[in-house]
Amino acid sequence: MTISPALRIAFFGSDKFSVTSLRRLYDLHKRNPSLVSSIKVITRSIKPTGRNLKNMIDVPIGEFAQQRGIQTFRSDSSRQTLDILETEKFDLAVAVSYGKLIPGSFLNSMKYGGLNVHPSLLPMYRGSSPIQYALMDDLKETGVSLQTLHPTKFDHGLILSQSQPVSIREDDNFISLSEQLLTSAIEKGLYVDPVKPIQSQSAPSLAPKITPKMAQIDWNKTARQVKRLNDALGPLHVYKEVDITKKKKRVHELQKVIIDDISISQNCHGLQNPGEFLLNPQSKSLIIRTVDGSIAAKKLKPGDVYEETSEKGRSNS
Repeated sequence: MTISPALRIAFFGSDKFSVTSLRRLYDLHKRNPSLVSSIKVITRSIKPTGRNLKNMIDVPIGEFAQQRGIQTFRSDSSRQTLDILETEKFDLAVAVSYGKLIPGSFLNSMKYGGLNVHPSLLPMYRGSSPIQYALMDDLKETGVSLQTLHPTKFDHGLILSQSQPVSIREDDNFISLSEQLLTSAIEKGLYVDPVKPIQSQSAPSLAPKITPKMAQIDWNKTARQVKRLNDALGPLHVYKEVDITKKKKRVHELQKVIIDDISISQNCHGLQNPGEFLLNPQSKSLIIRTVDGSIAAKKLKPGDVYEETSEKGRSNS
């Protein structure tokens, strides 16, 4: 398909996965402005984060767009997205890890509709967190799908193209795997020259939104399961029972402990029960027993203290 005149693209994104896609698209725009004349980013507003909501941190796509001088629109609702059309005209909408449905009337205003780069072999792992679930499920391979944008449902557009299965390496995590998966879909320019819809051979499954509770470690899991959970979600946590003084009284509470940089340890160092731990001064890591072995964690820091609840147990020790 020949694109004439050059494409004016509305790029919807948020996270580091979408930054990788935008970077490639931006490079294409610079190399071939007769194909892509302009790119404008649409993402959510900057919101306060952290303790006491004192930090104003932009989403990765916003930071990247600012560094490259790409005009950025902020939208937290369908109405705000539609308002952009009052001053801007686009030919194609591209959505990568945007996390929200793009209004149907916005898509209908596009000359070529909308496309989405989704990091799974659809219909496997429909949803917002396909890479995380691929790592948590310890898959050996995954891939990328290019699909049209559906106006009312996530990941229900026509599948236009899919990459060959991509092997998931032992040292892959969410970021490295994202960058690897995008190569075939973006470098071939499938977003501007789609092929006919295809029938995927993958079985349907869901990859719903990741919740904070999913990052809590259960030491009754295997060492590999804990390691892959860290690869998928980043820093994990457990709760440690502590005694603190409040109003001159000793109070039993739970201290959140954040654990990161996890690897599988080849030696249990005599630890017997899941959740038991010791410090290994040679490796400068904490060795923690799992149900079938142990893991080594090189990064730990304390989190918040909570009043003791009935959720405590040996697996949190």
